[in-house]
Amino acid sequence: MLYTITAVSPEVEDFAIELQIESDATFADLHTLIREACGWERFKPSAFYLCDDRWHRDRFIPEDSFEDDTMDELELGDFLEDEGQRMQYIFDPDKNRGLLMEVSHISYGRHIDEPACRRRHGTAPALIPLSAPLAVPEGSLTVPEGSPEGLPLFLDDDLEPTDDDLFDIEEIDLEGFDINEA
Repeated sequence: MLYTITAVSPEVEDFAIELQIESDATFADLHTLIREACGWERFKPSAFYLCDDRWHRDRFIPEDSFEDDTMDELELGDFLEDEGQRMQYIFDPDKNRGLLMEVSHISYGRHIDEPACRRRHGTAPALIPLSAPLAVPEGSLTVPEGSPEGLPLFLDDDLEPTDDDLFDIEEIDLEGFDINEA
C-alpha cells in the first residue's frame, strides 16, 4: 500500500506538503521524510500522535523511549488504515508545536522505491518561532568588574554580584561526563 499524507501547519497559513510513503515504512522513516521536506536539521526529540477525527490525541509514538514502542519499531501500516485518518507530528515538544497530518489517499497495489515529498507549498514553520524571541530584561545581565574568568548569572537590577554568582570553568570535574575534548 502507498500512503499519500498531507501535512499543514497551524502556525503558517500557506504551508502544506504532500508526502508519499509505503505502508511498511516506519514512523521514523516518515519523521525523516518530514524533516527533509521542510528543510529542518535535527532539533529536539520529536513525536507522533495518532488522532481521532476531532484531532484529539489517541496514541503517542515517541522518537526515543524506555517504556513505549518508538518510531523505529512501529510500521505505518499497523496504525494507518483509512483515508482521512489524522495524526500530529510534534517537532517542538517544549512549546507543543507541530504539523497536522491526514492520510489523504491510499493506493492499493502501487509502490514507490523511496519515500518522497510529492508537493510542497509555502515555507515551513521555523524551528524556533520568530515571534517569540528570548527576552532578557535590560540591565539584568551583569558582568562583575575584574572577573574575566567568571560567567555572570541573571541578576535583578537591585542586586550586586557576589562571588557565589560566578563559577570557574577550572573547578568543573569533567571526568564524570562523557565529553570528548577533541
